[in-house]
Amino acid sequence: MSRLSVLHTLFALTSTVLLLAGCQSTPTPDIQTLTAKNTDFSLYQTFSLTSTPGIQVYGEPEPVAQDVATAIARELTAKGYRQVDRNGDLFINFHAEIDNDVQAFNNAIPITPDRTGYYRSWASFYGPLPQEREGGTTRITYAGAINIDVVDRSANQAVWQGVYRRKLTAEDENEQTQVIDQAVTSLLRSLPRAK
Repeated sequence: MSRLSVLHTLFALTSTVLLLAGCQSTPTPDIQTLTAKNTDFSLYQTFSLTSTPGIQVYGEPEPVAQDVATAIARELTAKGYRQVDRNGDLFINFHAEIDNDVQAFNNAIPITPDRTGYYRSWASFYGPLPQEREGGTTRITYAGAINIDVVDRSANQAVWQGVYRRKLTAEDENEQTQVIDQAVTSLLRSLPRAK
């Protein structure tokens, strides 16, 4: 085997491995957090969740709102904060947006009455329905974001904010709950613990 054919084979194998590795990976979420300077989280022991979260969902918003609220409460409790119905030291406001984006790339050619034959005789009475030859592609991308604001209730000042961006849709409700759980867990990882 010549040296050139060995290099070609090695290149082909390396390309195949990299291609397969790229297909197997899942996109990394975009997580951004911000903590107010000089915030002493030891002052906070309790939290209250908003009763009116901002939810924009393709489908039913109620289960998503409940899933996000449950995940937030679980994570904050695990960090040592205690949930109260109202007037907690921290007020937790959240917004979730789960949707799909349809992008159509169409190279269709309009069919006019002169080119169809069938509609030609009707053209004298009224115009035909607009038609196009099939062609083009449609791409559906799934988008999602969860935004959580942690507010010092007595000062009415945000002390921590986080945004998680990544696909948040799933095939069924159980899987949807798991996706939201993972998103909230990842997002709240940087929130300081209660002292």
